Amino acid sequence: MSAIKDRIMVITDLLLGAAYADDKLAGQEEAVVRKLLTELLSGEALPDEVDARIKTFPAGTFDLEATAADFAKDPPIKKRKLLELVSAVNDADDELDLGEDEYLVKLAKGLGMKPDEYADLTLDVHVEDLKVALKDLRSAK
Repeated sequence: MSAIKDRIMVITDLLLGAAYADDKLAGQEEAVVRKLLTELLSGEALPDEVDARIKTFPAGTFDLEATAADFAKDPPIKKRKLLELVSAVNDADDELDLGEDEYLVKLAKGLGMKPDEYADLTLDVHVEDLKVALKDLRSAK
């Protein structure tokens, strides 16, 4: 548990990065971030610095790669758990969002994970195929 407490600010930043991946804090994202962090702290109240970070998160200047580096040497099971937490934040706003999915994939790559280790957490969407289909629809006028 002390390992969690030692890294709570980094985890907070990664979860908030997910919440802001679509450029807005929407739906229940903040509530889910708070709930997940409280669960990680075994039900303890969030420390004041965590609460302050949630309120003042610098979404526009957040560096995902630098923050993810803190977990790069962790075992795969810990990396997977971190991705599951991010996925829970992504699911909080009840809408599919490519920005949120891209955030999860960037985090996974930053952690050095292989696609098959996190594929079940990402959208199974082929963006290039969608772009071609949209182009075809537009030109069919």
